[in-house]
Amino acid sequence: MIHWILIFWLFNSQGQNISNLDRATILYFNDAHEISPVQDHLGSRGGVARIKTIVDKVRMQNAQTIVVFGGDLAGGTLFGAVYKGFPMVEAFNLLPVDIANFGQHDFDFGPAETKKLISASRFTWISSNIIDKDSNPFANVPTYTVRESNRIKIGFIGLTDAMNTTKPTGEIVQLPLIPSVKKAIDLMKNEITDVDVVVAVTQTTQENNEQLLINEERIDIILSEEQFEERSNICYVAGRPIISPCGNMGSVIQIDITKKGSELSIFSTVHPVDNSVAEESEMLRLQKKYQDSLEAKLARPIAHVKTLLDGGINTDFKCRWGETNLGNLITDAYRLYYKAGFGIINGGGIRANIPAGKLTLKNTLSVLPFHNRVCLIRISGQLLRQMLEHGVADVESRDGAFLQISGGAYRYNPKKPPGERIISVKVGDDNLEDDKKYTIALPDYILRGGNDFTMLSEAEILVPPQEGAEDVEILIQYCRELKTINTKLQNRIIIEQD
Repeated sequence: MIHWILIFWLFNSQGQNISNLDRATILYFNDAHEISPVQDHLGSRGGVARIKTIVDKVRMQNAQTIVVFGGDLAGGTLFGAVYKGFPMVEAFNLLPVDIANFGQHDFDFGPAETKKLISASRFTWISSNIIDKDSNPFANVPTYTVRESNRIKIGFIGLTDAMNTTKPTGEIVQLPLIPSVKKAIDLMKNEITDVDVVVAVTQTTQENNEQLLINEERIDIILSEEQFEERSNICYVAGRPIISPCGNMGSVIQIDITKKGSELSIFSTVHPVDNSVAEESEMLRLQKKYQDSLEAKLARPIAHVKTLLDGGINTDFKCRWGETNLGNLITDAYRLYYKAGFGIINGGGIRANIPAGKLTLKNTLSVLPFHNRVCLIRISGQLLRQMLEHGVADVESRDGAFLQISGGAYRYNPKKPPGERIISVKVGDDNLEDDKKYTIALPDYILRGGNDFTMLSEAEILVPPQEGAEDVEILIQYCRELKTINTKLQNRIIIEQD
């Protein structure tokens, strides 16, 4: 029988004296896009040097502590775009991390880069539901792993969801979560019969985690991705916990499992990773090395920006529901590069605003950190309309599929049913014709079916991904040609209300 006791305490707090019992300790964190601390309105959080301090102190209390990373160490931010996760692997080797699960962003630069990250890792990656196109485990990582700590055996499985939000390649298949977890636990229990605790490390939503616990009673603990950027979250379903640290390595959660006879008790402790935690010196040097290198690479000027290029990032996320001058700039760059009829980018691909003043490589990489290739296709007007309909189908939730455009305009009504929201589409000054063919410049992310743009399997591909230029290079070239950037709103996207 497992008893759960939840304790929130600060790093230097004293816990219950359990030294006379067998005790296993897990330290869990995730969302490692930045090697250095991030700054926001709550102050400073994260950074691998602080994580190292916490890991070292807990391991002094229990040398057999198991350190688990939940996923996302590549892509998603400027730092991730430049270094593709390798500094984080270097840091995690030094911590050291023991077990890692994949996040979606760990595939942002394609499976070949992910395999390089795995090869550079001295820790074990696991996945119970990511396979290759030949139905083999991706990169031959194990479906599960079992670690023993002070005579307590803990089985770990790994689950990754929403792979449609990373770069699709056709080389990776995401299997359904619930059947995958059942199969992995069956395999584990058949091969290792005396596992005491089963831990699912997941990258999925709170709702899906709840369904996992409801449908699979053999899961004792879920360690999941962040539910909130700025706070940790622990909740219970069917008497078992879903544990989520805050984003950007903002907390480390400690799980102590004690055993007395056949009875197990589990205690949870949240360690904030903020400026109250000292930075370990060796890891601090690593942070500084990469941060200084990044700043030097990114400081070179490209052009001058007269007014804020605003995608609504961190405010209203307008790039996911309406026209933005930043979206106009990017799609103009795509369209003019290929002399296409239309330029398109999904709003979820825009990751930062650009302030007025000097435009640098840092600004452009912050906006487009995923290293997508811009392709050229030819499709019918009917298919273009279908793309626009898909883009506004879930606009209420600020879905990343919403399309910013160049070369035309469209009107939509968010109060109409999905599939019936596009009111009109213009190409230049003319109405869209369903039977006419149009050329579209767009990221390979969309062409490969990202954000569920599956309708593009019918497209005639004029410039395929392997021949397309990188999105950020196209944007840089366009901005250099402009020299002074003063992009404005032009009524390219009109929202109608009944």
